Amino acid sequence: MSCDRDPDNNRYKIANFLNTITQAHPDVDLVIFGEMIIGWYNPGGMPDYHRHISEPIPGDTIRTLSNLAMKYEIYLSFGMSEINGGILHSAQILLNSQGNIHAIHRKWNLKHNEKEANYQPGQVPVTTTDIKGVKTGIVICSDAASPRTMWELMKNHLDLIIISLADDRDDDLFMARFNACMYNAWIVTANRYGDENGCFWNGHMVVSDPCGDLRVKGQDREQYIIYKLGFTDRQPWLKRAIRNVCIKTPLVIHVLKNWKRVKSYL
Repeated sequence: MSCDRDPDNNRYKIANFLNTITQAHPDVDLVIFGEMIIGWYNPGGMPDYHRHISEPIPGDTIRTLSNLAMKYEIYLSFGMSEINGGILHSAQILLNSQGNIHAIHRKWNLKHNEKEANYQPGQVPVTTTDIKGVKTGIVICSDAASPRTMWELMKNHLDLIIISLADDRDDDLFMARFNACMYNAWIVTANRYGDENGCFWNGHMVVSDPCGDLRVKGQDREQYIIYKLGFTDRQPWLKRAIRNVCIKTPLVIHVLKNWKRVKSYL
Protein backbone atom coordinates (compact mmCIF):
# COMPACT_ATOMS: atom_id res chain seq x y z
CA MET A 1 0.00 0.00 0.00
CA SER A 2 1.15 3.54 -0.71
CA CYS A 3 1.01 5.48 2.55
CA ASP A 4 -0.09 9.05 3.16
CA ARG A 5 1.35 11.31 5.84
CA ASP A 6 -2.11 11.52 7.46
CA PRO A 7 -3.24 8.40 9.40
CA ASP A 8 -6.91 9.18 8.64
CA ASN A 9 -6.18 8.85 4.92
CA ASN A 10 -4.37 5.56 5.48
CA ARG A 11 -7.26 4.11 7.46
CA TYR A 12 -9.50 5.12 4.55
CA LYS A 13 -7.13 3.46 2.07
CA ILE A 14 -7.09 0.25 4.11
CA ALA A 15 -10.90 0.24 4.07
CA ASN A 16 -10.87 0.64 0.27
CA PHE A 17 -8.30 -2.15 -0.12
CA LEU A 18 -10.39 -4.48 2.03
CA ASN A 19 -13.51 -3.71 0.04
CA THR A 20 -11.68 -4.43 -3.22
CA ILE A 21 -10.08 -7.65 -1.94
CA THR A 22 -13.22 -9.11 -0.40
CA GLN A 23 -15.34 -8.33 -3.46
CA ALA A 24 -12.82 -10.05 -5.75
CA HIS A 25 -12.09 -12.88 -3.28
CA PRO A 26 -15.11 -13.37 -0.99
CA ASP A 27 -13.60 -16.49 0.63
CA VAL A 28 -10.47 -14.70 1.87
CA ASP A 29 -9.62 -15.48 5.52
CA LEU A 30 -6.56 -13.33 6.29
CA VAL A 31 -5.40 -9.93 5.02
CA ILE A 32 -2.00 -8.51 6.02
CA PHE A 33 -0.62 -4.97 5.79
CA GLY A 34 2.98 -3.93 6.47
CA GLU A 35 4.93 -2.38 9.32
CA MET A 36 3.67 0.98 10.68
CA ILE A 37 1.32 1.20 7.69
CA ILE A 38 -0.85 3.84 9.38
CA GLY A 39 1.70 6.54 8.50
CA TRP A 40 5.01 7.27 6.82
CA TYR A 41 8.04 5.35 8.00
CA ASN A 42 11.13 7.39 8.85
CA PRO A 43 11.60 7.26 12.62
CA GLY A 44 15.22 8.46 12.58
CA GLY A 45 14.50 11.42 10.30
CA MET A 46 11.02 12.30 11.62
CA PRO A 47 10.91 11.32 15.32
CA ASP A 48 8.38 13.99 16.30
CA TYR A 49 6.03 12.92 13.52
CA HIS A 50 6.21 9.30 14.65
CA ARG A 51 5.44 10.19 18.24
CA HIS A 52 2.55 12.37 17.02
CA ILE A 53 0.90 9.55 15.02
CA SER A 54 1.45 6.92 17.72
CA GLU A 55 -1.69 5.57 19.39
CA PRO A 56 -2.56 3.54 22.46
CA ILE A 57 -3.98 0.07 22.03
CA PRO A 58 -6.91 0.18 21.68
CA GLY A 59 -7.26 3.55 19.95
CA ASP A 60 -8.80 5.10 16.84
CA THR A 61 -7.05 2.72 14.43
CA ILE A 62 -7.98 -0.42 16.38
CA ARG A 63 -11.60 0.66 16.66
CA THR A 64 -11.87 1.50 12.95
CA LEU A 65 -10.18 -1.65 11.70
CA SER A 66 -11.95 -3.89 14.20
CA ASN A 67 -15.23 -2.85 12.61
CA LEU A 68 -13.82 -3.73 9.18
CA ALA A 69 -12.60 -7.15 10.36
CA MET A 70 -16.12 -7.85 11.66
CA LYS A 71 -17.79 -6.49 8.53
CA TYR A 72 -15.78 -8.72 6.20
CA GLU A 73 -15.43 -11.62 8.67
CA ILE A 74 -11.65 -11.83 8.22
CA TYR A 75 -8.49 -11.95 10.26
CA LEU A 76 -6.73 -8.62 9.71
CA SER A 77 -3.08 -7.85 10.50
CA PHE A 78 -1.45 -4.42 10.24
CA GLY A 79 1.43 -2.42 11.67
CA MET A 80 1.18 0.78 13.69
CA SER A 81 3.23 2.98 15.98
CA GLU A 82 2.05 2.28 19.53
CA ILE A 83 2.46 4.55 22.54
CA ASN A 84 1.94 3.07 25.98
CA GLY A 85 2.67 5.26 28.98
CA GLY A 86 5.04 7.36 26.90
CA ILE A 87 6.90 4.26 25.57
CA LEU A 88 6.96 3.72 21.80
CA HIS A 89 6.73 0.36 20.05
CA SER A 90 6.47 -0.77 16.46
CA ALA A 91 3.47 -3.07 16.85
CA GLN A 92 1.86 -5.58 14.51
CA ILE A 93 -1.76 -6.22 15.39
CA LEU A 94 -3.80 -9.28 14.49
CA LEU A 95 -7.58 -8.88 14.73
CA ASN A 96 -9.91 -11.84 14.46
CA SER A 97 -13.16 -12.02 12.52
CA GLN A 98 -15.11 -10.86 15.60
CA GLY A 99 -13.06 -7.67 15.64
CA ASN A 100 -11.17 -8.61 18.79
CA ILE A 101 -7.41 -8.31 19.28
CA HIS A 102 -6.13 -11.82 18.64
CA ALA A 103 -2.40 -11.12 19.03
CA ILE A 104 0.06 -8.23 19.26
CA HIS A 105 3.71 -8.51 18.28
CA ARG A 106 6.03 -5.69 19.31
CA LYS A 107 9.22 -5.44 17.26
CA TRP A 108 12.09 -7.05 19.12
CA ASN A 109 15.17 -6.44 16.93
CA LEU A 110 15.05 -2.68 16.41
CA LYS A 111 16.86 -0.84 13.63
CA HIS A 112 19.29 1.94 14.50
CA ASN A 113 16.90 4.67 13.33
CA GLU A 114 14.13 3.27 15.53
CA LYS A 115 16.40 3.33 18.55
CA GLU A 116 17.30 6.95 17.72
CA ALA A 117 13.59 7.80 17.84
CA ASN A 118 13.32 6.14 21.30
CA TYR A 119 11.37 3.08 20.20
CA GLN A 120 11.67 0.25 22.68
CA PRO A 121 11.94 -3.46 21.88
CA GLY A 122 9.16 -5.93 22.59
CA GLN A 123 9.64 -8.79 25.01
CA VAL A 124 9.79 -11.71 22.55
CA PRO A 125 11.44 -12.21 19.14
CA VAL A 126 8.43 -14.11 17.77
CA THR A 127 4.77 -13.93 18.75
CA THR A 128 2.99 -17.25 18.20
CA THR A 129 -0.75 -17.70 17.88
CA ASP A 130 -3.37 -19.88 16.23
CA ILE A 131 -5.46 -18.83 13.21
CA LYS A 132 -8.24 -21.32 12.54
CA GLY A 133 -6.05 -24.20 13.66
CA VAL A 134 -2.95 -22.93 11.81
CA LYS A 135 0.06 -22.45 14.10
CA THR A 136 1.28 -18.96 13.19
CA GLY A 137 4.30 -16.81 14.04
CA ILE A 138 4.42 -13.03 13.66
CA VAL A 139 7.63 -11.00 13.25
CA ILE A 140 8.37 -7.47 12.03
CA CYS A 141 11.00 -6.72 9.38
CA SER A 142 14.48 -6.70 11.01
CA ASP A 143 13.28 -9.20 13.63
CA ALA A 144 13.80 -11.82 10.92
CA ALA A 145 17.51 -10.93 10.64
CA SER A 146 18.24 -11.83 14.26
CA PRO A 147 19.81 -15.27 14.88
CA ARG A 148 17.66 -15.67 17.98
CA THR A 149 14.51 -14.99 15.95
CA MET A 150 15.63 -17.53 13.36
CA TRP A 151 16.10 -20.12 16.08
CA GLU A 152 12.68 -19.39 17.61
CA LEU A 153 11.00 -19.65 14.20
CA MET A 154 12.65 -23.01 13.54
CA LYS A 155 12.10 -24.61 16.94
CA ASN A 156 8.39 -23.66 17.05
CA HIS A 157 7.64 -25.74 13.91
CA LEU A 158 5.18 -23.18 12.58
CA ASP A 159 2.69 -23.68 9.75
CA LEU A 160 2.57 -19.99 8.78
CA ILE A 161 4.93 -17.06 9.33
CA ILE A 162 3.75 -13.47 8.88
CA ILE A 163 6.59 -11.00 8.20
CA SER A 164 5.51 -7.37 8.26
CA LEU A 165 7.94 -5.12 6.36
CA ALA A 166 9.04 -1.52 6.04
CA ASP A 167 11.84 -2.45 3.66
CA ASP A 168 12.93 -0.34 0.71
CA ARG A 169 14.33 -3.16 -1.43
CA ASP A 170 15.37 -6.80 -1.54
CA ASP A 171 17.73 -7.19 -4.51
CA ASP A 172 17.02 -10.40 -6.43
CA LEU A 173 14.60 -11.24 -3.59
CA PHE A 174 17.61 -12.54 -1.69
CA MET A 175 16.05 -12.44 1.78
CA ALA A 176 12.71 -13.73 0.51
CA ARG A 177 14.45 -16.77 -0.98
CA PHE A 178 16.54 -17.25 2.17
CA ASN A 179 13.48 -17.20 4.43
CA ALA A 180 11.52 -19.46 2.07
CA CYS A 181 14.12 -22.22 2.41
CA MET A 182 14.72 -21.78 6.12
CA TYR A 183 11.59 -22.61 8.07
CA ASN A 184 9.53 -25.36 6.41
CA ALA A 185 6.48 -23.11 6.62
CA TRP A 186 4.28 -20.90 4.50
CA ILE A 187 5.59 -17.31 4.63
CA VAL A 188 3.57 -14.22 3.76
CA THR A 189 5.17 -10.77 3.69
CA ALA A 190 3.53 -7.36 3.38
CA ASN A 191 5.26 -4.07 2.61
CA ARG A 192 4.73 -0.44 1.59
CA TYR A 193 5.19 1.18 -1.81
CA GLY A 194 6.02 4.68 -3.06
CA ASP A 195 7.81 7.88 -2.14
CA GLU A 196 7.56 9.21 1.40
CA ASN A 197 9.30 12.55 1.76
CA GLY A 198 12.24 11.41 -0.38
CA CYS A 199 12.34 7.79 0.87
CA PHE A 200 11.26 5.32 -1.82
CA TRP A 201 9.89 1.86 -1.09
CA ASN A 202 9.67 -0.61 -3.96
CA GLY A 203 6.91 -2.66 -2.34
CA HIS A 204 8.52 -6.11 -2.56
CA MET A 205 6.42 -8.89 -1.02
CA VAL A 206 6.00 -12.63 -1.51
CA VAL A 207 4.09 -15.73 -0.60
CA SER A 208 6.41 -18.74 -0.29
CA ASP A 209 5.60 -22.37 0.44
CA PRO A 210 7.21 -24.89 2.84
CA CYS A 211 9.30 -26.34 0.00
CA GLY A 212 11.08 -23.01 -0.51
CA ASP A 213 9.28 -21.92 -3.68
CA LEU A 214 8.11 -18.33 -4.15
CA ARG A 215 4.51 -18.89 -5.20
CA VAL A 216 3.57 -15.21 -5.68
CA LYS A 217 5.80 -12.13 -5.96
CA GLY A 218 5.02 -8.44 -6.20
CA GLN A 219 6.96 -5.19 -6.32
CA ASP A 220 7.38 -1.86 -8.17
CA ARG A 221 3.73 -0.84 -7.84
CA GLU A 222 0.93 -0.48 -5.31
CA GLN A 223 -0.90 -3.81 -5.29
CA TYR A 224 -2.03 -6.77 -3.28
CA ILE A 225 -1.05 -10.39 -3.86
CA ILE A 226 -3.21 -13.35 -2.96
CA TYR A 227 -2.73 -17.11 -2.72
CA LYS A 228 -4.69 -20.04 -1.31
CA LEU A 229 -2.49 -21.72 1.29
CA GLY A 230 -2.73 -25.47 1.78
CA PHE A 231 -1.97 -27.10 5.12
CA THR A 232 -1.46 -30.83 5.62
CA ASP A 233 -0.93 -33.03 8.64
CA ARG A 234 2.61 -33.31 9.92
CA GLN A 235 4.64 -35.72 7.83
CA PRO A 236 6.65 -38.66 9.30
CA TRP A 237 10.01 -37.53 10.64
CA LEU A 238 11.99 -39.38 7.95
CA LYS A 239 10.07 -37.74 5.13
CA ARG A 240 10.50 -34.34 6.81
CA ALA A 241 14.24 -34.96 7.22
CA ILE A 242 14.69 -35.87 3.55
CA ARG A 243 12.72 -32.83 2.44
CA ASN A 244 14.76 -30.58 4.73
CA VAL A 245 18.02 -31.85 3.23
CA CYS A 246 16.67 -31.18 -0.28
CA ILE A 247 15.63 -27.66 0.69
CA LYS A 248 18.53 -26.71 2.97
CA THR A 249 21.32 -27.77 0.59
CA PRO A 250 20.45 -25.07 -1.98
CA LEU A 251 20.06 -22.65 0.96
CA VAL A 252 23.66 -23.24 2.06
CA ILE A 253 24.87 -22.61 -1.49
CA HIS A 254 22.69 -19.48 -1.68
CA VAL A 255 24.21 -18.14 1.55
CA LEU A 256 27.81 -18.92 0.64
CA LYS A 257 27.48 -17.27 -2.77
CA ASN A 258 26.08 -14.14 -1.12
CA TRP A 259 28.05 -14.07 2.14
CA LYS A 260 28.83 -10.34 2.02
CA ARG A 261 25.14 -9.58 1.63
CA VAL A 262 24.28 -11.94 4.50
CA LYS A 263 26.66 -10.12 6.87
CA SER A 264 25.02 -6.80 6.01
CA TYR A 265 21.72 -8.08 7.45
CA LEU A 266 23.17 -9.28 10.76
